[in-house]
Amino acid sequence: MRPVIIWLITGCVMIACMVVIGGITRLTESGLSITEWKPISGAIPPMNDAAWQAEFEAYKRIPEYSLMNADMDLPGFKRIYFWEYLHRNWGRLMGLVFAIPFVVFWRQGRLKGWLMKRTLWILLGGAVVASLGWFMVKSGLVDQKDSNGQLLVDVSHFRLAIHLVAALFVLALALWTVFDLRDARRAFVSNGSAPGKWLRVALVLLALQVIWGAFTAGLNAGSIYNSWPLMNGAFMPENATAFGSFWKDFADHKDGVQFVHRNLAWLVAAVIVGVAIHYRRHAQMRNVWLWLVATVCVQFALGVFALLTSVRIELGVLHQLGAVVLLAVLVKALHATGRRTPATSA
Repeated sequence: MRPVIIWLITGCVMIACMVVIGGITRLTESGLSITEWKPISGAIPPMNDAAWQAEFEAYKRIPEYSLMNADMDLPGFKRIYFWEYLHRNWGRLMGLVFAIPFVVFWRQGRLKGWLMKRTLWILLGGAVVASLGWFMVKSGLVDQKDSNGQLLVDVSHFRLAIHLVAALFVLALALWTVFDLRDARRAFVSNGSAPGKWLRVALVLLALQVIWGAFTAGLNAGSIYNSWPLMNGAFMPENATAFGSFWKDFADHKDGVQFVHRNLAWLVAAVIVGVAIHYRRHAQMRNVWLWLVATVCVQFALGVFALLTSVRIELGVLHQLGAVVLLAVLVKALHATGRRTPATSA
């Protein structure tokens, strides 16, 4: 099973790289530079001046250009085009890296029973993530308004969150499969231990934090209230509840979204650190508890520094990568608390 494990680990690393590239694409406002979805022909970039001008003219027809980049010239367009082009082609490369070895391993008889089903789900998940990527981009190509009635120039932050969570789900599923193969078992069910129960609570909290992190990125909410631990001297600024609606205030408005994201971080860190330290002598936690503490503390610090710098690109990207690393460590810890069902069973 070593070749299959290497294949899946490669896929996980590529997904992590995709999150980094996607983060740069978002932070450089490059995601809407390619206005069409051409799964095959889109792999070829513009090859001459006429092709480049045609791409630029297509970009000029979307709201982002007229509202934010009306003074952009062709060289400037090429700079933002690069990141979206890299993002999409990395996705195409990932498709090949997942699909071709799958066919080879299937023909060799390495994928049978539960492993065949699991890898099929991983492939299907990758295809869904790609489709959700276009679903997200499409939202930024049309006129849409925010909670204040102002025209938006970005993709829907809800669709951004769906796209990111789906990608991380595929990564977690592939990583879980690697651990199953290494331990010669398969199981999603907890063994009922106390660490297992608390780690599942931590996973839910981390998932919520990732969602609100995507909301924060999509709404550019990190550009306001660049102080810590208070939000410009207040625990909760008045604007956080400006609409009197929980959904609008805390999921669809940058002030409330940042409030949730920065304070949910405290809860995520407290639960993970608390569980890790409290159960550090437990047999299932002995090899991973320190990793949990280290990764969540580093991720928390990266979030603070990103906020204090109004989300500098380097820190914003590191913060996103930190979320991937924390998820991977948490998945490892969760797997150790799983019920030991033999991998040979159907």
